[in-house]
Amino acid sequence: MHSSDADRSDHAITILAEDYAFDAPDEIPSGWTTFEYTNEGEEPHFLIVARIPEGKAFDDVASQVTPPFNEIWYELRDGEISQEEAFEKLGVELPEWFWAVEFMGGPGLISPGLTTHATLHLEPGNYYLECYAKTDDGEFHSIEGMMRGLTVTDARSEAAPPEADIDITLSNFELDIEGTLTPGTHTVAVHVAENPEEGFGHNVHVARIEPGMDVDEIVRWMKPFEITGMLMLPEGQTGYFTLDLEAGRYLFGADNTGHLGVMQEVNIE
Repeated sequence: MHSSDADRSDHAITILAEDYAFDAPDEIPSGWTTFEYTNEGEEPHFLIVARIPEGKAFDDVASQVTPPFNEIWYELRDGEISQEEAFEKLGVELPEWFWAVEFMGGPGLISPGLTTHATLHLEPGNYYLECYAKTDDGEFHSIEGMMRGLTVTDARSEAAPPEADIDITLSNFELDIEGTLTPGTHTVAVHVAENPEEGFGHNVHVARIEPGMDVDEIVRWMKPFEITGMLMLPEGQTGYFTLDLEAGRYLFGADNTGHLGVMQEVNIE
């Protein structure tokens, strides 16, 4: 499924998430672009935007990266290897060019029926879109079909980045929030001060914590109740997302580095 040109302007595009596919354009302009991301499925979904190294295409990602990634994940899921051993195996079995892939951010996990907005700055090139959230059985959504190519063209968006009222800075290994979080709508700027030397970098998922929920489980498995966020950005760059809050407890945390301390619980009065 593809969105028509009427669905987007030079600075904003609409992407729909289903179980398990994206309804998205094949190409978008470069510069600042806002992704309006709606989850029309029955499971939580997110959208990572990744830049493919020059000389490689989406087919290379699908054929050379996805299979070994899944095999190693199954071993980790089934308790056959530790998280540290999984990263070591990824370093050996993924093609060398994969480590030049740049993760450019994207809308974080949102529950069914919700819409969020994420604004990113993208240069011309070949990219891919992916949701690698997991089913209850531990299967990646990308394997089920939530992965596709995207071309960012030389045509430039004339849009400017939005004005944020909340700033989140990610570093090794902290998540710092500046601004007053209150019930209502906020525009959040995510700044990546530094990324870890190993692994896949920091991100921010915002999850409402319901009574009896295990915070460690939210971070490890990215279970439901996530409402938005910003995925991995290059070091030194900034991305923006919208955040609608009600009174309650929330977790701001990174699924990749949350276990290392990149998380913060917030109580909204």
